[in-house]
Amino acid sequence: MKIQKIARGLALLLCAVLLLSLCSCAKAGDARPNGIANKVVATAGNVEIYYDSLYFITMTRIKEMKTAYGENVFDDPGQVTALQQFVQENLLTESEALISLAKDHGIEVDQGDVGAAVQERMEQIMETVFENDRDAYIESLNAEYLTDRYVRTYLAVEENLAEALVNQMLQSGEIPDDDTTASALIHSDDMVRTVHVFIDRYNGKSDEENRANITAVWQKIAAAADKDARIDAMNDAIGGVYNEDYGDTLGNGYYIARGEADAAYEAAAFQLPDFGVSDVVETADGYYVIMRKPKDDAYINANFESLKQKTYYVTLNGKVNERLAAMELNMTDFGRELDLLDLPEVDADGGEVLFWVSVSLCGIIGVGAVVAIVWLVVRKLRQRKAK
Repeated sequence: MKIQKIARGLALLLCAVLLLSLCSCAKAGDARPNGIANKVVATAGNVEIYYDSLYFITMTRIKEMKTAYGENVFDDPGQVTALQQFVQENLLTESEALISLAKDHGIEVDQGDVGAAVQERMEQIMETVFENDRDAYIESLNAEYLTDRYVRTYLAVEENLAEALVNQMLQSGEIPDDDTTASALIHSDDMVRTVHVFIDRYNGKSDEENRANITAVWQKIAAAADKDARIDAMNDAIGGVYNEDYGDTLGNGYYIARGEADAAYEAAAFQLPDFGVSDVVETADGYYVIMRKPKDDAYINANFESLKQKTYYVTLNGKVNERLAAMELNMTDFGRELDLLDLPEVDADGGEVLFWVSVSLCGIIGVGAVVAIVWLVVRKLRQRKAK
């Protein structure tokens, strides 16, 4: 009986080692940056801000400033100060406030339903954009000063985190669910009605071609002589060859609550007058030309319940703004010592070799432990038998 128990214990241990190895292999496909990407440059409440965020913000801004003002732009101390201020302002935004609120409710960007949704989205991007070519993905990350974690966090914030948080706050009663509040918000300036033309970034065409097509759409609409002509031009474009949004076939438009949609889309839509048309708006998903339209009471009455759900995001947006106002950016010693004009480079896959070395060491240690236990058990059994 004791021998059987020992055998079962060894079997369980071997299974555990095998499972750990399989888990390690499953995670090995993720892009792992070199170690500096994971260093904390600042904190804000319960949110840590990593070097890869600062690196992306800084390097992208440096590139923009050099394009606009020339390679020697930073010979001017004033431009160096402008860069520093820009980076500081963009390290702590509504995104960090949303992440902070989500953390309060036990929601993380890389776990649970949010993490699963982001993984599904990443698989779609890998297939449609990179044709499942991991090397091409890594090359793209490095070219844009990005890491895989930064991309995943961005997708979580833009596409999944708000919905998950709204559902949690409804359950706790932190977001009101009565019709009176909903009606007031629907008719307020915190909700707009829009129509748009959309070109998908991931439609298999190059960015240059997509930008050229959406620009052509915008030029035709913007050239309309008056409101009626502009409406006709927009309707023609919605039914035209370039539009890849088929969700509004009846022409009712989209009723968008503040805080519900992509930040760039909202920034354009909420500042438009009725029947005004935006410039080309670029988002993570693609390119838009947006027209704002007046709200339709008949549509609101017929679709009140679905519009009511949208008002939840108005309340959430208010809470995000409150949280942002209460958050203070505190640079770490590491963050304060960085020279923005001479930042250490981030390699989006620079940590992969170290990862595999760690996995190999863990595997060797695990196998060694099993061998040692087997040897001790066999030795003990032989000693007993000798007695």
